[in-house]
Amino acid sequence: KLEASWESWRLKRSGLPRFKKPNRMRSFVFPQMLKNCICDRGIKLPQLGWVRVRWSRKIPDLFQVKQARIVRKASGYFVMLSLQADVDIPDTIPHGHPVGIDVGLEYFLSTSDGEQVKRPRFFNELHRKLKLLQRRLKTKRKGSNNWLKLQKKIARVHQRIADTRNDWHFK
Repeated sequence: KLEASWESWRLKRSGLPRFKKPNRMRSFVFPQMLKNCICDRGIKLPQLGWVRVRWSRKIPDLFQVKQARIVRKASGYFVMLSLQADVDIPDTIPHGHPVGIDVGLEYFLSTSDGEQVKRPRFFNELHRKLKLLQRRLKTKRKGSNNWLKLQKKIARVHQRIADTRNDWHFK
């Protein structure tokens, strides 16, 4: 990021780079990965070396790692890998009967067959806990260690809401 901003300033596209806070960026990218950078214990990142990783799934042998993005979330750091494989995927043949889907506010979705899926309210389940933590936060001195601890707890609750929503949408 720093190199790009200096280059942009040199070409008169933007102003002089300013100092930024350390937690401003949520992620950074390794645009080119090394050969054989993945093993069971972890991943070898350029300029960092071997980093221990707990894999969520196994990477098939025919895929090649192209990029790695390190993302900081409330619960920790995650590695998002961009993979490439030379595989021909055949076109699917349409089968079954077509179904129209309408996405709405009252129901998550309504189909042309008459099926209606209720909208889950993930925020309402954790709203009480969030309210309690935010009420506690307002009595803390801004920037103190206890204030930072509570900020992390609140971020974890928000991440849990987001994760349950994403999981439900995926399923």
